[in-house]
Amino acid sequence: MPTLSFKQFKEQVKPLLFVLVVSAIGFLLNLYPIPLFSNIHLIIGNVAFVIIAMRFGALYSLLSAMIVATAFVISFAHPFGYIIYGLEAVFIALLRKRGWYVLYGDLLYWLLIGMPLTAFVLNQLSDMPDQLFLLTITKQAFNGLVYTCLAGLIVYFFPKTFAIKYRQQPRVLRSFKVQLVYATTLIITFSIMATSIFVTQSVINSQHEILEKSISEHKQYLKLSADRFIDKHVQAIENAASNLSLQRKVDNAKQQDFLSTYHDLYPEFRTMFISNNEGFVTTMSPLSMLAQLKEKNKMPNVNFREYFKVSIETDEAFISDAILGKGFGQDPIVSISKSFSFQDEQHKSGIVQGSLNLTKFERIIPDNLADDVSYVITGKSNQVIYASARLNLNVLNQFNYTEKKDLTFENTGLVALSDQNTEENLDYFLTEDTLKNGWKIYVLLDSNKVIANVEREYLLIFNLLFLAFLISISLANTIGKQITKPLNFIIKQLQNFEGNNRFRFKPLYDNSAKEIVILYDELQRSKIEINNYHNKLEKKVEQRTKELQAVNEKLTQLAQKDGLTQIYNRRYFDEHFALFQKMAFRSNNNLAVVLLDIDKFKLVNDLHGHLIGDECLKIIAATITKEFSRSTDLIARYGGEEFILLINQISEKNLTYKLEKLRKVIASTVMYNQKHEGFKITASLGAVIAPSDFSTEAKDWIKVADLCLYKAKKSGRNNVQLENFLGQF
Repeated sequence: MPTLSFKQFKEQVKPLLFVLVVSAIGFLLNLYPIPLFSNIHLIIGNVAFVIIAMRFGALYSLLSAMIVATAFVISFAHPFGYIIYGLEAVFIALLRKRGWYVLYGDLLYWLLIGMPLTAFVLNQLSDMPDQLFLLTITKQAFNGLVYTCLAGLIVYFFPKTFAIKYRQQPRVLRSFKVQLVYATTLIITFSIMATSIFVTQSVINSQHEILEKSISEHKQYLKLSADRFIDKHVQAIENAASNLSLQRKVDNAKQQDFLSTYHDLYPEFRTMFISNNEGFVTTMSPLSMLAQLKEKNKMPNVNFREYFKVSIETDEAFISDAILGKGFGQDPIVSISKSFSFQDEQHKSGIVQGSLNLTKFERIIPDNLADDVSYVITGKSNQVIYASARLNLNVLNQFNYTEKKDLTFENTGLVALSDQNTEENLDYFLTEDTLKNGWKIYVLLDSNKVIANVEREYLLIFNLLFLAFLISISLANTIGKQITKPLNFIIKQLQNFEGNNRFRFKPLYDNSAKEIVILYDELQRSKIEINNYHNKLEKKVEQRTKELQAVNEKLTQLAQKDGLTQIYNRRYFDEHFALFQKMAFRSNNNLAVVLLDIDKFKLVNDLHGHLIGDECLKIIAATITKEFSRSTDLIARYGGEEFILLINQISEKNLTYKLEKLRKVIASTVMYNQKHEGFKITASLGAVIAPSDFSTEAKDWIKVADLCLYKAKKSGRNNVQLENFLGQF
């Protein structure tokens, strides 16, 4: 049996060592895939087995693919890589043996085998969301072309490194035109793909930031609106109970008139009623329901209801969980109730109750916000109180959803709703918050809207890439013909010369120079086209960046300004107080904080309507801004009909003068209601003036100003109360 010498053994081991070293580098690169979007990644390590396929046969290529794919399996915990990349390595190695370039072979592989196989595996073995299905398939082919182009460029740029003697693939003698076409195709294709990847990724990341911020803004808006909606109706029941407690016991007819009038003011209540302390309903609104009960000679008793028991035993307003209306309609409702006592009775006289119709929640959501996202409000027992119509959720059912893995956003999660009555399996990006009364709000964005934008971007890139691929082949073929034409001319001249030794060669220098000039011009034109394309992309990115900056500035302004009065809001005041205080402290200036509250503003809303009340707030805000117009003065709407002023460097005398002037201007301003009838309003002001080091906390200043405001209210309203700490600190 013949034995191998050490030299022969070394020569046979060299190919295996080369394959192992290159494959190990690819393995390490694949341990760190480059994330593009969600679970979409760019895998560069596969360059290794493409290079092996260019130099060695199918077996070595398969070995390299198995090593490289192991890192893919480790990263993504799925054996899919062994199949798809193993077949790819064998396919392009066999085509390379037949003289194909690897880029053309890889493109054919993905069209015929790779993409259909990926689709089959995803459909059978993966729980990937439907909207990512096509995107992932396209990405696989796109990814394959990226690392194949990169492998071709590496071999072109480092020819000595890969010019190995022990290669297995045959050396193919190709024409200059074919080599030029392939080289140009590699360069243009890779340049377009690389540029597209990074530009598109930047745009997508920016879109995600805006979209995620928009979802959070929607959540904050819904939370604020829902809290206001609930507080408004709780306050309505409390006011009704207070009004009854200020009266002596009256007959049912007067109670009925009172209740009907009150119900007209708050039509969101499905029903309202007054019961005695035994639970018997004495008056009810609307009157039609009361008439029906009287016809049946049956007045209901609610003493077994939780809202009656809690309200009659306590002095606090009670909010029930969501229930389905039974005796007074079939709409889902929330019961709000509070006890009252007539002046001539020592015990609880009864309760006032309102059934808040939950279907009215849709009124707090503007149409323009409802078009973009969906909303869900749940009670303390997690039952659905309100849900956007497009979600097809049943009210009062439990709100359940299943979390899914997604890396698109940082502050939202991808979920699938469990009880959604739709044929489509939709996924949503969800964020949640809790209302003051314990209810929860959810803001949901259909993931299809997000994925569709990304999918469109990548499909557009893929189509552009394919178009560029065809254009580059045509262009390089034309250039190759123009370059090889002088060579054909020389051959023809030589043939003529062999047949006739007197034949004179035509001048070659001029023709050669001309072809070189044409080639140069063509290359310059190609370069200009690429630069123009890059410039267009840069302008597009710049334009989108400006648009994003404009949107960010608009969102920042919306977050700082009060939407009604267009002055700063409480949030802005709280965030910037410390800055104003530090500036005053460094300049050794004093500070003044003023609280202004419109007197009996609720009466303005009740008598003239909330629209007129809003106009009054705008006029008051404009008046304050006019009187305190210095750039160092901070004016903000502190809440409801209350405003706050932060004034830098002002004397007590000047402050008193300006506040009195402001009070008089407000008191003398004539407001007009919808009937163009004039009326006036007044304001009470509480102020504190002190050295800037009085306190670094806004709450300490506001506490003193609020006490002064309280004194102003107690002193008959429409006056100014000032606390002076100058000289005391």
